[in-house]
Amino acid sequence: MRISTLPQLAPGETELGTVYASVEGVNDRSYDECLHELEEKAHKLGATGLVGLQLVQSQFQWNQRTSLLATAVKSTS
Repeated sequence: MRISTLPQLAPGETELGTVYASVEGVNDRSYDECLHELEEKAHKLGATGLVGLQLVQSQFQWNQRTSLLATAVKSTS
């Protein structure tokens, strides 16, 4: 799966929609878990890539979370 922080679509790609994932924790493991969850959601939509990936890590004392948001895209070629 192609994953990019850039918002541009590659030639032959179509947007499928926005996908979002969030897990507890703010560390490397939580980021990897969140990315895995995001990829699973995108695959269910039939996506072949994620563009415009955005990371939010909140470190409030009572609620540490890692969240990822991206646009799922599908290659039409």
